[in-house]
This record gives sequence, C-alpha cells and structure tokens, in this order.
Amino acid sequence: MEPPTHRAEPPAHRVESPAYRAEPPAHRVEPPAHRAESPGWSAPLQRGSRRLPPEEPPGLTPPPHPERSGGGHGLPVATPPPRRPESDPLLAHGGGHATEPVPVPQPVESPAPEEPEEPREPEAGTTPEPTPRTTSEPDPAPREKRAPGHPDEWLGIVLVTGTDTEVGKTITTAAMASAAQDAGLRVAVIKPGQTGINTGEPTDAEVVTRLAGPETVRTLAEYPEPLSPLAAARVAGMPALDLFDVVDAIRAEAEKHDLVLVEGAGGLLVPMGLRPSGEPWTFADLATTLGANMIVVARAGLGTLNHTALTLEALNRRGVPARVILGAWPGEPELVHWANLSELVPHLVGALPQGAGSMDPGVFRRSAPGWLTPALHGVLDNWRVWAEEAG
Repeated sequence: MEPPTHRAEPPAHRVESPAYRAEPPAHRVEPPAHRAESPGWSAPLQRGSRRLPPEEPPGLTPPPHPERSGGGHGLPVATPPPRRPESDPLLAHGGGHATEPVPVPQPVESPAPEEPEEPREPEAGTTPEPTPRTTSEPDPAPREKRAPGHPDEWLGIVLVTGTDTEVGKTITTAAMASAAQDAGLRVAVIKPGQTGINTGEPTDAEVVTRLAGPETVRTLAEYPEPLSPLAAARVAGMPALDLFDVVDAIRAEAEKHDLVLVEGAGGLLVPMGLRPSGEPWTFADLATTLGANMIVVARAGLGTLNHTALTLEALNRRGVPARVILGAWPGEPELVHWANLSELVPHLVGALPQGAGSMDPGVFRRSAPGWLTPALHGVLDNWRVWAEEAG
C-alpha cells in the first residue's frame, strides 16, 4: 500500500519572533561628540589604567588617611568635590567666573552732631578740674585678607616640591603666583635655600620675579655649589638652615599676605638644614611643622607614575594634603603622555606647557590662569576640553 501523498505542512500561522528583539534598542547612548580622539582615550593603555573621570575636577582636601586605589599604580584615591549646580556658568563655557550684580545700599542719614556745650566759668572760690589728654593715637585697623572665592581655594601657606630635580618647580611657582595675583591676592614667594649661585644661572627668585612679579620674593640662604642645601652648606663651611628660623620667616610673611608659596629644593626628602638638636630636616618636616598643603610638580613622561605615587604616599603618611601639577606638557604628546595623564587626572590641579619659562612675562601672566584649576585661582575646570585643545 502506497503512503498518502498529501504530506501535512506546518501551520501557516507559525508565530515569528518579534522583530524588535533582533534590532538594538533605539535609545542607545552614543559617546559624546567632543570625546578626545587620541589613542590614549579609546582603549585601556596599560594594566590598571582608568578612563578620564567626570568633567568636574577633583576636590583638594583628601581624607586624613585615604585608601589605596585599585589601579595597580599605588596612587591614593582623590576625593571628588561637591557637584556644582547646573546653573554654574563654569560648566557652560569652561572658564571664568560670573558675578551677580552687587546691590547698592541706600544712603543712611546720620544724625546731626550735637552742639558742644559752652564751657562754664568756675564759681568764685572753686578750682577748675583739669581736662584729660590723649597721649597716643588709636591703632590703625588691620588689613583684612581676601575671603576665598572658590570653596576649595587654597590660601595661606602652600609648599611646592617635586618628584625630582628639574621638573619645573620654579616655573610652576611663578604660574601659581601670577594666577593668584590676577585673582586679587597679595602673594609672597619664599625660597628657603638657593644653591648653585656660582654657576652664573639666574636664581629661582630672579626667575619668579621676572615672570610673575609678586609683591614679595625672599631667599633665606644662598650657597655656592649646586647640591642639596645641607650638603652645600657643609661644603662651603656656612651655617645650615635652621628649621625654626625658616618657620618663623614663613609665618611672618603669612601675616601680611593672602598666599605664601614656599619652593623647596629637589624632592620631598632632600636634606634642607639642621634642627637645634643637630638632626637634618627635610621639606616634608617643614610641611608638618607648618601644617601646610603641598603641591607636587611631576613630569609628564615615562616613569612619572612611580615617582608621583611614592611622593604622595610619603605625604599621606604624614597627613599632608597634596595635589599634582604637570610641570611641562609636551607640544606633541605621545601615547605615554596620554596614558599618564589619564592616571593622574584625579590628583591634578594644573598642567604647564613645555617652554612656559621662556615666554614673554606679559604673555606668561595672561596665560597662567588657564593652566591651573579654580582651587589655585585659575580657570581650568574641564580636563576633557583641555585635552582636546592640548592634543
């Protein structure tokens, strides 16, 4: 018997899978158009590297004992600043500060002065009382210091060290002084120990004076040989810097200025001088004695992550708040520079262009606020925009 020829076909009403499952969602978020196209931003560049953080720069006051980050480089975790409201004009155009119109107070009518009483003639047989005299003039009112214009603004005493020698500490100090003066602050710059004066090169105080022209520039001690201050003093047979003499000189200038920048020599743990006990002291000891904040000037190239992490760790162990400035960002950055920048951004409060020290002083002073964040009285508030312009 032959099998039937009318083989059953599958029903025509078979349910097909919904079309929308095969298509990606229509509301997929595309990356922002202004994202930097440098290879340093598009893919992880090394083990533990991180992407750039949100647009707002990190705050400046770290916790007393910050935890370690998990990126593999040992850099402490920087605490983010409080988010500014969307109405903040800085988020709109990436620089400058808008000020609200100040209401003009209404004139207050002062009461008419009372007519002085005419002196009465003493009665007959009485002796007139003597009139008291003022022997000293009233003390003049002390000069008020300017109030902070930004919630994280650094005022008072700020120390400037580096991850190494020749990383740009002096030029960075000049840029900080220039931006602060442009913001209306009275600035003093102090160099505790200047070495190498017999080389014929301009001293750090002369460079700062030429570029920034702050109100006060002081060098507390000078030594002929280009060595650490303590070693140079011993070689020259000159008195070493006394820690408490340096502290007194800095505090005296802090009484008269809104911002006092103190530039070190070499790195954080370079011997600067002697204590009264005869023991050497370092720039880190000066920071803990003064209770001051620290700026660490770092290189942008290969090796800077380790050097910067070591310096920040030493400061964190001593409870010294610290942030980082790149002393010389190259005009043609390479992959290593972008990779290092992405790691250091949470700690950065500034970046100077390479060759800033050779600029005309007028150009330097006009440009300095654009190299620093509002915490250091500058206008750099968006690292992504800065990266696009710098790249």
